[in-house]
Amino acid sequence: MCVFQRVIPFVEKNDKLLDPQVEAYRAAVSFYEQFPHPQYKETLIVMPTGCGKTGLMSLLPFKLSSGRVLVIAPGKIIRKTVFQELDSVSNPEETFWYKRDVILDRDLFPKSYVYKGWNSKDQSDRDRTIDKLKSADIVITNVHKITGSSPEQCLTNLIEKDFFDMIIIDEAHHVAADMWQKTIDHFTASKIIKLTATPVRNDGQKVSNNPYDPIYSFGLGEAIKNGLIKDIIRKEEIPDKLEFYNPKNDQTYTPSQARALLGDEWVNETLIMSESCSKTVIKHTLNTLKKKRKSYPKHQVLAVACNDEHAKLLTKWFQDEGATASYVSSHLSDFENETRISNFANNEYDVMINIQMLGEGFNNPNISVISMFRPFKSISLYAQVIGRGLRLIREPNARESDNFCDVIYHKELQLEELWRKYKSEKAYADIKQTNITIQLSIDDFFNLGAIEKTPVPNRTPRDKSTPNEEPGTIRFAKRGDIKSYMSYGLGNEDSFSSGGLDRYRKTNVQTAINLEFKQQKELAEKREKYKKLLESGVIDASEYNSLLSEMEKSNQQELQAKHDELKGFILLEQMRADFEIWLNSKVTDLFTRISLDEKGFELWEDAGTLAGDRINNIGYIVSNIRKTSFERTKKRITAYNAEDFAHAKESVNSKIDFYLKSYPTMKDKE
Repeated sequence: MCVFQRVIPFVEKNDKLLDPQVEAYRAAVSFYEQFPHPQYKETLIVMPTGCGKTGLMSLLPFKLSSGRVLVIAPGKIIRKTVFQELDSVSNPEETFWYKRDVILDRDLFPKSYVYKGWNSKDQSDRDRTIDKLKSADIVITNVHKITGSSPEQCLTNLIEKDFFDMIIIDEAHHVAADMWQKTIDHFTASKIIKLTATPVRNDGQKVSNNPYDPIYSFGLGEAIKNGLIKDIIRKEEIPDKLEFYNPKNDQTYTPSQARALLGDEWVNETLIMSESCSKTVIKHTLNTLKKKRKSYPKHQVLAVACNDEHAKLLTKWFQDEGATASYVSSHLSDFENETRISNFANNEYDVMINIQMLGEGFNNPNISVISMFRPFKSISLYAQVIGRGLRLIREPNARESDNFCDVIYHKELQLEELWRKYKSEKAYADIKQTNITIQLSIDDFFNLGAIEKTPVPNRTPRDKSTPNEEPGTIRFAKRGDIKSYMSYGLGNEDSFSSGGLDRYRKTNVQTAINLEFKQQKELAEKREKYKKLLESGVIDASEYNSLLSEMEKSNQQELQAKHDELKGFILLEQMRADFEIWLNSKVTDLFTRISLDEKGFELWEDAGTLAGDRINNIGYIVSNIRKTSFERTKKRITAYNAEDFAHAKESVNSKIDFYLKSYPTMKDKE
């Protein structure tokens, strides 16, 4: 029996785990119990940056995988970050399993191996690599090493198709690439779990085609509401006077005239290459940094450039204003990039200028100011940049004001539409919270008698559509110049969450945020006790390790025994909790896609039976879904088994499809 079936992880009631980690793990276990068929082997989990995706990847194999696990990262930075959490051989005390008390006996930790290729000139190195792969429980690599390397380097040419039982794909919105799909098609894994903060690929298509996906979704708005990531404050540099100069005809234009006559691209390229405009944003950026460092001295800036030439200019301009700054670029060597990134992580630079290098997986909580010096065509790229500043600062001396991320850019970059789309996550979180309240208040849903009517033919749908935008590669050359420039100052401040801007202003003078976390007392106390005995010379290293091992084995055995005793009850409770969360997400998503307002009463009125208390559209749909499930199973949800939950989810999808057809948006009708 493999380690993932033999060892029971400590997940439920583990205070060291984040709620979305527990809920997402529960959702995965529940789903594959309910839908064991191969057609449903691919699933999707949506979680934003900073909410524990790497930890979740450490949890997912347990109880789900019957063999080896392949973890695929899109690049080297993420691969390195993931391995640090799973390196049980050389650094077990730094693993997620140890730090979060997920596995109490370190002798039971899975063995992890990073596949980086092998020396093609040395056949013995190939043999050693295969041996390492076979001895590993988890193999971590980036996608290019699976199908994109030279033939002899490809992982697919070293091992059999059935080598892995589970595949976990991080940052799955990259799955559109041929290499990702070739990997999925090549291996015969029984389960493929994709994780992403962006459920839409960079080409605008969905990441998954599973009708029950995402099996779990935890949005950005929810993460901020729950204090798991920083809130976001947007600030625009507003020009008091701005004139563009075209050297080709010696003419001067206002911004609107320049856009109309010369085009957005000309204006954007001129703006971002302008020293006067850029230095104004830089001064605002450094002033913001200076204020933030009064309470926490390690705050840093991530600036976003267009290309190498632009990055070099920004580096010089930041340095001109007294900041320590550097940049990373694909045109630099791996060694140079890694050195600069390491120095930035060690707080040797105030500012790091980035050209699509420090993307997903780059983990530096001290980034609290994002300074944008380029336009964006894609909401996903815009969101990825902001995501680098969302990780929470958990230092005990950090104040509440330190856990805001200031996003600063020039108003004429015209990023307002992307900010509006990005901020719509907050509305989604508000609706979802409303749904939870309503669901919990409806106990006798099957007695409400809610029946759908046929679609109303002349109802005018509410237009909620937004056009898909294709990302593009941006290369700029200076086309014009700024004739004159005067700054009005920073303005148009806004916060991602409701009330966030008020809290941001107040917390600059408030006391330190309480970042205490509950501990598993017995483990923590005994570890500390044994450590003191070792340091005082009462016991030696051998006795210390023996005591630790005995204590850890005892705790793990107790956990396993309790789980074996209650495993049926635990699994059903997990499935029930998962169903409530999944249903809530489905209904929330529905109201972002149909023409009905969640607080309206059209459905209750259209039903034609006006007896009883009025029930709004959210309550009506939830009660209708629950009524249908009850009529099919003749059971309350507390008596459901795995098959019942599967049927209930099937009914939910059917109802959702009905309402989508009955009350489409203008975009859906087209």
